[in-house]
Amino acid sequence: MRNKIIPALLIWSLFASGAGAAEFDINGMKLGMNADQVIAKYQELRPDGQYSFSKWKLPEGSEWVANGTTLYNDLSRPDDMEHERMNFAFTGLGSGNKLFAVRRELKFRPSERPSTESVYAAAVQKYGEPSVMGKSETAIWAAWKFSAVDASADRLKSSRSCIGRSDFPVGLDDHTAKKAVTSAAFCGLYIEFAVHGDPTGLANDLDMGMMNHLDLARDFDTDNQDARKRIDTAKATNTKSAAPAPRL
Repeated sequence: MRNKIIPALLIWSLFASGAGAAEFDINGMKLGMNADQVIAKYQELRPDGQYSFSKWKLPEGSEWVANGTTLYNDLSRPDDMEHERMNFAFTGLGSGNKLFAVRRELKFRPSERPSTESVYAAAVQKYGEPSVMGKSETAIWAAWKFSAVDASADRLKSSRSCIGRSDFPVGLDDHTAKKAVTSAAFCGLYIEFAVHGDPTGLANDLDMGMMNHLDLARDFDTDNQDARKRIDTAKATNTKSAAPAPRL
């Protein structure tokens, strides 16, 4: 029974209440969540799914989750399989170790394919009118660029390369933070969406990404200040309790 209702849950997960600002999540994975919250939500949605999260560590020992991946294949129905993969990237300790980027790739179960138009309509219901969109005989794509979380999406003449696929963030590192200095205004809080199907109007797969560039530079500074305090505290403690210098 659970497998039969997954497509309905998928469409519902794209919908918002129909009023107010856009919802900044993909399938319940909301920007700002910490890793424990992401894992709990994933286990709720995909009890049989696999996941792996990687941690980074400061010299004094503090750890935080930098990134994560999930993988789901319905092995109980190998000839009628649903497949899903998700990627996550988090900020550091000082800024709350919060989710700032998420990507989802979903292949629909062949026997339970929604229409491409209905999937796109669900995205518009959730995020509002897109900044830019296009369609072909078999696909619909769209993007939303928000300059503020409480504003409507900006209007764009074309989509922007604001969420890497091959270079999806590994976490809030120096490389990502340096890019964010310019991408904050260019990309803002960015959502990209594509649903692919066939000429009959039924969808085969969905690809979505969401990344908040707005706060990354500030969050990186906050993370660095926090790391410096942790290291300085450890240095002061270690200096007092360190073993005597060897005889020279």
